[in-house]
Amino acid sequence: MAEATPTTTDSAADSPDERLAHRGPVQQLLTRPEIGALIGAVGVWLLFWLVSAPFGTAGGTANYLDVAATLGLMAVPVALLMIGGEFDLSSGSMTGATAVIVVLLSSDTAELGGAGLSLHLAVPLSLAFALAIGWFNGTLVDKTSLPSFIVTLGTFFILIGAKLGFTKLFTNKVIAEGLDRSGGYEFWDNIFGATWVRNGHVWNNRDWAWSGLLIIGAVILILGTMELAYARRERSNMGGYMVSASGTAVGAIGFILLLAQDGVGANWVFGLITGAGVLVAVAGWCLARYQPAEREPAPAEHDPRVVRFLIAGVVAIAGAILIAAVMDSNNSDRLDFLTGTPGRTVLAIGIGATGVLAVLAALGRVSAGYPAIGALVALIPGVSYMVTVQGARAIIFGVLGFAGVVLLSIAARRRGLAELFTLGTSVGVVILAFFIRSEADSRKLRVELFTALLLIALLLAASAVARLIAARRTSAPPPPAHGPLAQQIGTGLGLAAGLVSLILELAESDGILYSIIMAVAKGGIVAFAVFAIATLYRTLFTQDESVGRSLVFVGLGSVMLGLAAKLMFITSEELAVTRGQTRYGVGVMLFLVFAVLGAWVLARTQFGNWIFAVGGNKDASRSVGVPAARTKTTLFMLVSASAWITGMVIAFRLNSVQANVGDGNEFRYIIVAVVGGCLLTGGYGSAIGAAIGAVIWGMITSGIGFATWNSDWRFLVLGALLLVAVLVNNYVRSQAEKVR
Repeated sequence: MAEATPTTTDSAADSPDERLAHRGPVQQLLTRPEIGALIGAVGVWLLFWLVSAPFGTAGGTANYLDVAATLGLMAVPVALLMIGGEFDLSSGSMTGATAVIVVLLSSDTAELGGAGLSLHLAVPLSLAFALAIGWFNGTLVDKTSLPSFIVTLGTFFILIGAKLGFTKLFTNKVIAEGLDRSGGYEFWDNIFGATWVRNGHVWNNRDWAWSGLLIIGAVILILGTMELAYARRERSNMGGYMVSASGTAVGAIGFILLLAQDGVGANWVFGLITGAGVLVAVAGWCLARYQPAEREPAPAEHDPRVVRFLIAGVVAIAGAILIAAVMDSNNSDRLDFLTGTPGRTVLAIGIGATGVLAVLAALGRVSAGYPAIGALVALIPGVSYMVTVQGARAIIFGVLGFAGVVLLSIAARRRGLAELFTLGTSVGVVILAFFIRSEADSRKLRVELFTALLLIALLLAASAVARLIAARRTSAPPPPAHGPLAQQIGTGLGLAAGLVSLILELAESDGILYSIIMAVAKGGIVAFAVFAIATLYRTLFTQDESVGRSLVFVGLGSVMLGLAAKLMFITSEELAVTRGQTRYGVGVMLFLVFAVLGAWVLARTQFGNWIFAVGGNKDASRSVGVPAARTKTTLFMLVSASAWITGMVIAFRLNSVQANVGDGNEFRYIIVAVVGGCLLTGGYGSAIGAAIGAVIWGMITSGIGFATWNSDWRFLVLGALLLVAVLVNNYVRSQAEKVR
């Protein structure tokens, strides 16, 4: 027994602990709480981009961002509160209460005279009121140990009654108005009512700037992902760098010539040259920087599931091709294959079967999934009534094609052929792109979607080449060696540039908020540029293995700057053919700031750690020194302060406020936070996820209008989205717990 013990210990020491195994960037992304919302946002955007012309334009984007901002300003702090384990059902009515208060305090034309205060006093007083309500909610929850649901429900009804009562008392109406006649209005309107008019900011070189930033950012993002995924060589291979540089040159020349040509044959030739150049560049980069891959032998034992997955995948893809060939792509008639008596009969059978199977499932006689069979049967006549032939063709083709790809991917991974399958998928995406181009009539599908699919295919092929050549990283990258110094230098130069910009803007008598925004933007761009240059230097001229995260940050920042330039500026040619104005309210900017600050607080501050701790287990967090009461009270006050900002934006946009503004919106804030990955039980979630959830809500609300659909369908879509989001988030959380 004495000799056996050290042997076991040595064996355990030699075997790696699966809980400590390094996960690559893709695996880490897939276990993030906001991944479900991110995938949903991409899907919703793609849907409405396909079915409505204005949705993908700058005007359409401004429209749904405006809707998202009103929700997101509250959804982000509500998400933080939910992560902390509490709810605030008074958050919606609080937005309207602060707006009503500032109007009544500053009005001097109401029936009872109003308070007649200057807005320089009324606005801060409304903030004090909001903070007091937040403190009251947090303190009462802590001192009484009552559920926050009950406490804030009481505050909810108090605020609703107070808004209606005082508004009618002072104005004899349910609306408080006349804000624009109050003293100090111009000053505060320049802050809470400011807008960015895109039509007034002409930049003729915008297209070169935004497309260049987009391409450069995408390349840097890919390089950063590779740095995080693959193991570095001890010494770089200069021959690999030469190969990579040659491939880059060939790809760039091919791309430039591709843009200059119009013929189909020339597009084929230069497109292939571009793709080949990119793949050679990726291969050379991997040879230069990363250890060579060691091929794992295929599993010796036969897995019967591989054959089943393979057959099912082939059948699904064959079915997709058959559907595309048989169904008429130009037929816009309703599908209606079950009409009249047959349709009503199938509908009745489906509803009855669902009810009967649900009862049997509750009694334990059948499994819980059986009622879904009846529901699917009931859906058949309804869906066939609403969907056209060409729509059904596209839906069935997409579902079968996607299912086939997933099944084949599973089979390939089980046989150790993931890289070859990725290459095959790349070829399949190219075939799909040309199929869509041959079938579609609209320019959006024939050009824009076609180009996007080709880029996706190229990205898949490049990832497969990298995985074939480079060895995967088995340990996390070390802490950054030079990054903090670059951050400090960039921050210093950015602050200096922002201060100079602020002085110059104020000297030109620009608005206070506009001057601050421009100063922050210019200072941030300077700081970002310094950090980007330092990161590229670390990548090319040092052996710093921690550069991956910095590259990802620079890549994402470049892409976002490019998109911002596209959305915020207009060219002279575009202005000449544009009829309406595109405006971005200050609420959109504040929403983005809230999202970034919320993510930073959760990820980088001690207060963020306290939020997760008190949400996970309040008593346990207290035992390790976390100020649980102060943390939760601060979160309630943060929600109230955000409600004040939202109320000010609403008030200065309309100059009048209905007494019922905001009532009921608290449930929307909670829904948006849940869609973004927050758990109702606390201790888990994401501020960025809540922001994405708000954007999804805005896209659905605006997209249905752009598509000229019946607006009542938005409730069905949002309800279904909530259920799907909860299921996806539960799955993601279970996977994240396995990783930990």
